[in-house]
Amino acid sequence: MKPLFLILTCLLTLAIRQPSIAANAHPNVVFIIIDNVDFVHMGKCYGGTSLTPHMDRIAERGVKFTRAYAVTPLCIPSRYTCLSGRYASRAHEAAADDAAADDDEGGSHITLEADLPNVPNVLRQAGYRTGFVGKYHLEAENYDRFPGKDGDVFNPETDAWLKKRSAWLTERIKQRGFDFVAAPIDFRKSQLKGVELSGTNYGHNMEVEVKGALDFIDESKEKPFYLYLSTHLLHLPVKPQLLLEDYSKYGRVTEGGLLPEAPKVPIPSRKEIYNTAKAAGAETAQQFGMHWLDCGIGAVVNRLEELKLLDNTLVVVFSDNNQRGKETLYEGGTRVPLLMMWPQRFKAGSVCDRIVANTDFAPTIFEVCGITPPQGMKLDGRSILPVLADDKAPWRDALLLENGHTKAVVTDQWKFVALRYPPDVQAKIDEVDRTGNFPHMSPKAEQFFEKFKETLTPEQWKFARNSWRWHTQGNNYMKSIDDFAFQFDADQLFELGGGLAPQDTKNVASDPANAAVLADMKAKLKQQLAPLEQPFGEFGTPYPPPQPPKPLSPRELRKQQRKMAK
Repeated sequence: MKPLFLILTCLLTLAIRQPSIAANAHPNVVFIIIDNVDFVHMGKCYGGTSLTPHMDRIAERGVKFTRAYAVTPLCIPSRYTCLSGRYASRAHEAAADDAAADDDEGGSHITLEADLPNVPNVLRQAGYRTGFVGKYHLEAENYDRFPGKDGDVFNPETDAWLKKRSAWLTERIKQRGFDFVAAPIDFRKSQLKGVELSGTNYGHNMEVEVKGALDFIDESKEKPFYLYLSTHLLHLPVKPQLLLEDYSKYGRVTEGGLLPEAPKVPIPSRKEIYNTAKAAGAETAQQFGMHWLDCGIGAVVNRLEELKLLDNTLVVVFSDNNQRGKETLYEGGTRVPLLMMWPQRFKAGSVCDRIVANTDFAPTIFEVCGITPPQGMKLDGRSILPVLADDKAPWRDALLLENGHTKAVVTDQWKFVALRYPPDVQAKIDEVDRTGNFPHMSPKAEQFFEKFKETLTPEQWKFARNSWRWHTQGNNYMKSIDDFAFQFDADQLFELGGGLAPQDTKNVASDPANAAVLADMKAKLKQQLAPLEQPFGEFGTPYPPPQPPKPLSPRELRKQQRKMAK
């Protein structure tokens, strides 16, 4: 009887444990999107100047990508693509509102649609627990602006308003497919105007993001999960002095109001982070910020390892855009750091030189998780797994990049950038040419143009000064004008060499020796653009007939009157 009893006991034990084994057989996914990071800001893994031992370790245990692209290289559309698998030009734009318009950033009206499939809601329907932490930046609905003028975050009234706004944002994010939301940041400066928070010396809080990520992992360890951790670092301004301030006070500060106490998380103290980075040679704000960011990423990876989850977890570290050429389609804007680690599957220390993009994340994650996307879900990329398994596997020969009135196609050796204004924008440019009345510029933009004027002929300067306002979806393009004097050329062709330094520094489109290459790249752009079914010069579908202007709403009318008065 005793042997029989032992056999029955073992069988019962296996039956009880089997559901847990089956649940954990599905890989977890930890997707970490970092902000505004150039290759030079990275550490040893990319030959950069910062101290990033944890990200270096991810590269050593996984895959480093040398040709990864953010197809629309700025915060909002890049995040949209990571979460949807679609080009941001496919997004349903929310109604324009004062807050979005005043932010003056490309894609300010883009929102992650609640009625379309996306990565979190597809994974949740398949049984995954989904978690969101950090910077969202995809909420285009207007929330009442802060009613005060000089609201200190430590003021109870300001704190209450921030908490109320954060609760509203949390629910909005959950409607997009997330079960868990912590430390949400919407980053809409216009709505926070008057609050002493964003852009001040205590505008970053890596510890609260780490706490949110660790809480989610601890709560989700018994079933497969997807964590989207979107860090505020390395978005400017990063002020190293914050690392030396009183953590018990400033560690409580978040965009969602004051915490009861500064988070206690398993990373070095802020002062230790500062001192360690300084001892390693840190001088710039980015170098201090990167070490702080790296410590936070290390805490997340360490927790996965402590819980014995790391081997079967896909970890992705991706920058939403490069910093030097942010908003441009040049290599200094659109080519970005990307690391992947899946110890159970990927060969340690691998390097992938194939052209991949954030359009590829959704199909890759679905394949990793063994999930078939719902019928009719638009996916503009493809799974990266085949080329990681076999570096000779067939792959794309070209990739489409886009932002506003510029589209580009990139291949292994060449990049072609096209600037084509739609008829209504061209009409505005022609009107300025006719009247000589340039559009209003901020003092900062005026300074850029005065400096830029020295490098251009009078005719080139006039064209640039006229057309810059409509060049992209936003108005941040001017920050790169000194680096990219050719950005107003209709056709731009660049030969790309090896290495991580930006290669598109000389436009060779007018060189007769490159005529055949230019024609081929134009044909590739037309081919890559076809699935989007969008008008774009001679490359896309026909432009729709002009529509009569819509009457201004009372709010729009008041705004126009304020601008005219100003």
